[in-house]
Amino acid sequence: MSPLTSSPIVVDSHSDEGSMNCMPSASSAASSTESLGRRKQEFQTHMMSLDGIDMEDDEQDMLFVKYSVDTVYSSYLAARNRVRQYTQLLALLKREEAAWLQRVEKSKEALPGYKPQPEGVVITLQI
Repeated sequence: MSPLTSSPIVVDSHSDEGSMNCMPSASSAASSTESLGRRKQEFQTHMMSLDGIDMEDDEQDMLFVKYSVDTVYSSYLAARNRVRQYTQLLALLKREEAAWLQRVEKSKEALPGYKPQPEGVVITLQI
């Protein structure tokens, strides 16, 4: 049965040609949508009961939900901790970079005419 056939029909008697304009009202369309949703829910519940699936929340379901939430929260805390560690590592590397830059500047003062090798050049040592 179609939801439109079970809804009340509004007749427009003010048409020019004297014909009747049949169309469902807005409130009846909304109520038929709600009714359709309820029927779908009832059907799903019925099918689950035929399959032996219990719709009632029991202690096992609550434990599953609790452990799932705990697992997600633990994963969040671990990720936040990793971000903090990587941030600390980045700060250490930036300090080391600054220290090496100071050493390069000091070494330039020791050898004023020396030009360092450009970046990307591979220097090989022969032993």
